[in-house]
Amino acid sequence: MLLPQLPKEIMERISRGGYECYLVGGCVRDLLMSRQPVDYDFVTDRKPEQIISAALEAGWKVRKYGEAFGIIHIVIGKEKFEVASMRTENYGKDPHRPETVTFVGDLYQDLARRDFTMNAVAMDKDGRLIDPFGGIDDIRNGVIRCIGSPKNRFLEDPLRILRASRFVVQTGFDLEETIPTAMSDPDIQQRFRDLSVERVRDEFEKILLAPKPSPGLKLLIDTGVLGLSCSAKEGDKKIRVDFLPEIMQLNGVPQNPRYHRYDVLTHIFRTVDEAPPVHILRWAALLHDVAKGRPGVRTLNKRGELSDRGHHLVGAEMAQRILGRLKVPRRYVQRIVWLIKNHRNLPPADHQGLIRWAFKRSRDFPNRQEFMEAAQQLFLLGRADDASKGRETSSFYFHFLLSQFPKIASGLTFYPYELKISGDDIVKKTGAGPIVGKILNSLLTDVQKGKIMNTPEALRAAVQKKAGKDGRKDK
Repeated sequence: MLLPQLPKEIMERISRGGYECYLVGGCVRDLLMSRQPVDYDFVTDRKPEQIISAALEAGWKVRKYGEAFGIIHIVIGKEKFEVASMRTENYGKDPHRPETVTFVGDLYQDLARRDFTMNAVAMDKDGRLIDPFGGIDDIRNGVIRCIGSPKNRFLEDPLRILRASRFVVQTGFDLEETIPTAMSDPDIQQRFRDLSVERVRDEFEKILLAPKPSPGLKLLIDTGVLGLSCSAKEGDKKIRVDFLPEIMQLNGVPQNPRYHRYDVLTHIFRTVDEAPPVHILRWAALLHDVAKGRPGVRTLNKRGELSDRGHHLVGAEMAQRILGRLKVPRRYVQRIVWLIKNHRNLPPADHQGLIRWAFKRSRDFPNRQEFMEAAQQLFLLGRADDASKGRETSSFYFHFLLSQFPKIASGLTFYPYELKISGDDIVKKTGAGPIVGKILNSLLTDVQKGKIMNTPEALRAAVQKKAGKDGRKDK
């Protein structure tokens, strides 16, 4: 099998002097599946200090932050590669890291400590494969199988139960039948509670960003994993943090059949699949109907049919809390919450109605770029939501929004800084002070209502009138 030049060069350099160096893990799996690897990881019988020496001799930079576990990061140009010493590991109470690491210089022992057979295939610099656990056959047969007992593998690091779900949606493979049982094992789920919320969130987001996340999400529902808790630090204390029990609670919750063919959870999973694989959109899709069926939200409409009036508002508040406890970065949370809050407030399909909607919603953002990005995301979320109800879709409507809104918005004035007049121009007429901002906002309103044109001449004339009304003289 042909290898890219840089990984091959690393193996040749690290293996000089009678040492061994192999590609391992996901990159080999991806190459066997004819996929482009995201990154390249290596193992060698060199000790960490010997890896560093070989890298420095080659003129490469090194990062030592994994050195205690035998991991060295080599930086070549803008690319980073992980090179690890062959090792065995023994896990204790802490599921985040091994209690002891022993450098063994033996490829078989190193491969034996890994989670799944498909990740335990190695490749040498000439493209030859080493496969002691049948990983190649499992890849060909589309099966995810643990090395040894699934329970033992998951007890070592319970994050592997999320990895199992991730590999289901990333590869399309089936789990070997004993793996879901192990995922539900009380001992493993108890140990899961000691995982940090950051590790859990990061692994879960990889599931969310897969081409079709729903099979992995369903697996986490069926095994009860989403109902578990994990750990977070609050000052010097360690606290319990719920994973996603709110999603678990949506399983089987019915909806109004007039508008929905599916229950809430099925609809949500379909919406996640339909949404583009973008971090913000997938989170918004997962949580957009999270408040449905809850007391205070679930009611009956005038026809006596199921209704969840105001679920978008309650759902936005719930999403704020959920994303906060899972430590999703604030820069994402604000946008996700806005999308959930507004997914029931899409614009009308007529030109003037769309303009009025745009003027109102633009006030939620500090600048045009953020508003335009958010509006497009809202329309994409709305399209995914609509396509997942199991009823006739409004494809033309969303095509209109996505294609025409940018054109319409390009001719609109949303913010004072877009006016063809500056604050300095107004100061010349009114003097400095709060009146300048007041007049700018008044001008913006008049432009948006069509009372004046957004031209320097028209705006200067309007300032002249407004300055007179405020009793100020020309300077």
